Amino acid sequence: MATTLAKDNFAAAHISAMVPSYWSNLMQVPLRKSLVSEAVANTQFEATLRKGDTVHFPYLSETEASEYTRNTEITASEASATDESLVVDKAYVVPNYVEDFELLQANYSYQIDIADNAAYKLRDKIDQDVFARIIDAASGLYEASGITYGTQAAVTGGDAITATSANIAEIFATARKALRKQNVEEAGDWCSVITPDVAMAIELYGTEKGFSVADATIRNGYAGDFLGFQIYISNNLPDNYAYIGKKNMIHLIAQAPPQMQIKEIHNKLGRNMIASTLLGVKTFDRNSKRFLLAKITA
Repeated sequence: MATTLAKDNFAAAHISAMVPSYWSNLMQVPLRKSLVSEAVANTQFEATLRKGDTVHFPYLSETEASEYTRNTEITASEASATDESLVVDKAYVVPNYVEDFELLQANYSYQIDIADNAAYKLRDKIDQDVFARIIDAASGLYEASGITYGTQAAVTGGDAITATSANIAEIFATARKALRKQNVEEAGDWCSVITPDVAMAIELYGTEKGFSVADATIRNGYAGDFLGFQIYISNNLPDNYAYIGKKNMIHLIAQAPPQMQIKEIHNKLGRNMIASTLLGVKTFDRNSKRFLLAKITA
């Protein structure tokens, strides 16, 4: 059964702002969050999932090295496999209703503006879904009589580290130590996604060292490097959390990337402009050990 979309989403009162007597020739740049997940998430399975809703990710369990004694029989352990899966199960829509008469009165092509704004809103949802999976990390950093490294349970139950220009270098040095303790390979792809408040602590610390966050919004939130980490700034992180570790550890499949459909409505002088997306997000168990759940505030 067809769904009736509320006209209030784009009623005449909203359109009137675009009639020439009300709107300026120079439109302000939209105030938008920096979208970071497309730079940090792993999208390798998008090309694989043509049909269906599930991607399987089988892998062999870890094996152990043992000492060999000459001329003795070798006992081989049986290899076991684990099969994890990513399910595409998140769907979002941004519906707008537009009257034909108001379309005639506006000399600004606001269909393009609607489509651009709707695409941003959907990508914003994708960012939030990806960074909600930071909680999957096996371990991380938190505050307990100093900056402490611990298990996921300890971090989620502990206090957030208060980042300042005085301790921000210690926070990231401790993160480097924690990742090394977990044998996380360093291949120039360690990164951190932090809030603007935490980024300010880095900026104050690095003022005399050439670190800048001034152009962060034009490069998918990328703000430069700090202590070997590529720093990204995002307003889509869970409260008081940051991502620190290797890139591409959270998998994202946008099976239907943000797209717009225009549907005419029977017995109405108008049409629905509906933007939609279909996606799935997953942290596989192996990857959960390659980044940290950092509980940081400022």
